[in-house]
Amino acid sequence: MNFPSRLCASFAISFLSLTVFAQSHQLAHFTSGNRSVAYDIYGEESTGPLVIMLHGASGPDVPLYRGLAQTFATKNYIVLFLHYFDATDTFRASAANYVAWERAVSDLILACRNDPKWSNRKIAILGFSLGASVALAAGSQLVPANAVAEWYGSLPDEFFYQLKGMPPLLILHGAHDDNIPVANAKQLIMLCGMKNFKCESHIYPDQGHGFLPPDFDNAVIRTLDFFSRELK
Repeated sequence: MNFPSRLCASFAISFLSLTVFAQSHQLAHFTSGNRSVAYDIYGEESTGPLVIMLHGASGPDVPLYRGLAQTFATKNYIVLFLHYFDATDTFRASAANYVAWERAVSDLILACRNDPKWSNRKIAILGFSLGASVALAAGSQLVPANAVAEWYGSLPDEFFYQLKGMPPLLILHGAHDDNIPVANAKQLIMLCGMKNFKCESHIYPDQGHGFLPPDFDNAVIRTLDFFSRELK
């Protein structure tokens, strides 16, 4: 589930190229499963909701993830860019690792709820690829988040069988995804319908795993619109 290099190459001509990245960020840590887990804070002075952002399998150093974090910060969100790989010894998408990564998300949300400066803020989770799967895992366990947006991920099997619920959910996927096939998104949409979960979705007919402009720009706009409605 590596982040597509072609998407990184197109970054400069995307929606994000219109944003002046003046947002600084700070590094913070918390404890999850007896391990120190890092996260970057973008837009700490923002007055709006919190967005916990989860990178894909290529890790937190992909510039586009940080560009997105900066973009959301300019929209009055506080973005907590979680280094969830810190919670495990390996980065493999195993059942044990998913449990530890989901716990890291849950522990970070708990830390936010216990922080006086953030305790009253609404919280969304935004994940990409592997990070989208972690976001769905967390949502399936009813972590106290107000919304989940997932880009081209899938609900891990072990969490499907332990499903407890799901916050309002946005599903964005490419019809030609050969990494996480679009059937995963369609099954998740059906599951939401069967369980009466609040769910919005869009399948991009010309996209694969990772979105290129102009659909990338559209995905950003859809996510911002979804959060503006669910986090108000």
